[in-house]
Amino acid sequence: MLHEFSINIPYKNVEEVTDLLNAAGIYNLYYESPIEIIKVQNGYGYEEKEDQYIDLKIYASDLEVESLPESYYPLIESTLSISREAIHYKTYDETNWEQTYEFEDIDLGNGWVIQYPNSKEQYEDKHVLKFDPLAAFGTGLHETTQGCLRMILDKDLTGKSVLDLGTGSGMLAIAASLKGADKVVAVDYEDVAREFHHNAELNSLTNDLQVVQADLITGDYQINDHYDFIIINIGANETMSIIEKHDLLKNSNTFFISGLVEWHIDQLIDVFAKGGFAIEEKAQTNEWVSIHFSRA
Repeated sequence: MLHEFSINIPYKNVEEVTDLLNAAGIYNLYYESPIEIIKVQNGYGYEEKEDQYIDLKIYASDLEVESLPESYYPLIESTLSISREAIHYKTYDETNWEQTYEFEDIDLGNGWVIQYPNSKEQYEDKHVLKFDPLAAFGTGLHETTQGCLRMILDKDLTGKSVLDLGTGSGMLAIAASLKGADKVVAVDYEDVAREFHHNAELNSLTNDLQVVQADLITGDYQINDHYDFIIINIGANETMSIIEKHDLLKNSNTFFISGLVEWHIDQLIDVFAKGGFAIEEKAQTNEWVSIHFSRA
C-alpha cells in the first residue's frame, strides 16, 4: 500500500520545509511549482509565483515503513509544528498504481502514429513509433517535436549516422533509427539513458545506439565526428551557442533544426546561410518552426 500525506504550504517556504522533512528521514516528496508562462525572445519561458500556496505530498510505502499511517502523523506534526488536521491523507494500491498522465495516440498524418503505453489500438495500415515518456523531457505532444518528427520520418536514413543533440526522452533519435539509421548518438544534459534504451526496446531496435550525458554549451564535451544528419530540437539561442562552441557546421551537411519560434529564426537562418547551407524544407505549426538545412 502506498500512503500519501499532503500539506498546503506557501511556495516560498518549500525549500525550508523539505529540508526539515529530509532531516527527519522523510525523503519521498513531490510538489508542482506554481508558474506563469511568459513570452520571451527564444520562445516561451516561465516565472515562479512565490506568493502562491502549493500541496507538498509525502509518500511512504508499507514495504519501507512500519505501522503506517500512524507512525508518520506524529513525525510530520512535530517536524513541521502543525496539527493533524492540516495533514490530508489517502492511500493507493501499489499493484494498480498507474502514471498520473495518459496520452492519446498521435496520428502524424504521414502514415505514422505515435503510440503510448496505455493505448490498446491496432494500426495495421500505419507505421507505429511506440513511445513511453517516463521521466525525461519530450512527450511528442509539442508542435515543434511533431514538425521535426515528420521531417525525419519522411526521409530514408538507411545506413546513415545521426547525432541528436538535446535528445530528452529520445523520440527523434528513435524515429531516425526506425527509418534505418545505422548509428545514432544521442546527447543530453540530463542522464536519460534509462528512458532512451527503454524506448529503443519498445521499438525492437538493434542498431548502434549510444547515449551521452554532457553539457553541450559550457562543458568539456566536444563533437569531433562527422555525421550524415544532425538533429537539434532545443531553441534558437541554444542552437546557435552549440554551433559556435563546437564549430558544428563542419560536422554534417544536413541538419534538422527545431524548437524555433517564428519571431526568432532570422539570425539562425543567416548563420546557416553563411556556412553554405540552404533551406530544403520549412514546416510551421502555429508559431513553432522546424527547418531542414542542407549543404551541397
